[in-house]
Amino acid sequence: MNENYIRIYQNAVPDVFCDKMIEQFENNPEQWLKQDRKNPDRNFQMLFNQIHVMEHDLWKDDVKYMMDIFQMYLRKYKEDCNIIENQWPLKHGFESIRMKRYLPNGKEFFSPHVDVTNYATARRFLVFFLYLDNNDAGQTSFPFLELGSECKKGSLLMFPPMWPWLHAGEKPIDKPKYIIGSYLHYV
Repeated sequence: MNENYIRIYQNAVPDVFCDKMIEQFENNPEQWLKQDRKNPDRNFQMLFNQIHVMEHDLWKDDVKYMMDIFQMYLRKYKEDCNIIENQWPLKHGFESIRMKRYLPNGKEFFSPHVDVTNYATARRFLVFFLYLDNNDAGQTSFPFLELGSECKKGSLLMFPPMWPWLHAGEKPIDKPKYIIGSYLHYV
């Protein structure tokens, strides 16, 4: 995807891991947090359920595994984007990992947005989105760049979350879309 700092890594995690995560999500509805926000002034809307997996002991081993995967692909990302040490923060940390599910009901999606919009989110400098199932729709789209990332099981999408990378979580059409996300933070 050219030099826009958007990278997709196929087969970042095995299918068995993806299947396990989806099953755990569906088996723990008491952990779901509904996200339903609208801002008509900004033409913004989001609707989905999510779990803050780092807040529950059930997910502890999965979190450790994902952190190892994210670290491994972070090194690859820096290499693939020709990022030198002077471009990179001396220290960084991870935001709490969240798993999201979008139902194929025509209502659940995340309209075009950026993930750094205020002082609290200004610590974010890199997105990690891990897709847990194949889906014919529901891709992450980048409208101004005329790009999109397919929902491909086990693939990892990474990109900066700031204003040049407007993106949207499109509606799935035939089955639920499951995605795991986190961010790198300045510390």
